[in-house]
Amino acid sequence: MRNALVLICALSGCLRAAATIPGVVRGSVVDSGGKPVVRARIFISRALSSALPHVSGAPVITGPLVKTTMTDDNGQFVAAYLPDGSYVVCAQAAAPGLLDPCHWAASAPRFTITAGKAVTGVQVAMAKGAVVAIHVDDPQQLLAPAKGAAESDLRVYLVTAQGHHYEAFIVAHEAKSRDHAITVPFGSPITLSVFGPHLTVNDESGKAVSAAKSVSIPAAANPPTVTYRVSGTRP
Repeated sequence: MRNALVLICALSGCLRAAATIPGVVRGSVVDSGGKPVVRARIFISRALSSALPHVSGAPVITGPLVKTTMTDDNGQFVAAYLPDGSYVVCAQAAAPGLLDPCHWAASAPRFTITAGKAVTGVQVAMAKGAVVAIHVDDPQQLLAPAKGAAESDLRVYLVTAQGHHYEAFIVAHEAKSRDHAITVPFGSPITLSVFGPHLTVNDESGKAVSAAKSVSIPAAANPPTVTYRVSGTRP
């Protein structure tokens, strides 16, 4: 009898283990013309079961981030070891010009992992958008050497008409300048805000930046580059 109980427990444990085997998702990222988007960063997050009206954020509100990966040279991606549940897929292109559906679309691709089964054919479509370029002159080299896409000494934020905030990340830098960029839908009204707590920053007219700057986004083209200048420090 004891051996039979051990066997039953062992089988039960095997069944429980089999029921919790993680799953895998395979998919692709394409632009609005169907062309593969290579080297795009993929963010897989838990899908929320209901909308949260008190949350102010992107149009697609996601739960906790579970997995990140990248597309290959054919625009394909694979993410493994996903527990059972519903997920949302977001994508960020390697270069400006394409819109992450989680930030700018009304919905984003979703999929569900059940009993550890593989899910295939998930496709993320990234629409083309206008690239807002921000050039920051730093003739006195008051900015710290940039080591990543965002630095705490000077940050540039975009605010949409709906009040959503996005950061314009650093895409290039030299000893005396930085270049930021962010992609937004064509024809959308936005404002730019510069945050440098210990720096004095001037706009294109030479005035110290103290408020958000409105930027007009054309319906089918990129707007002119916005230029700022770091002119000094402040206590």
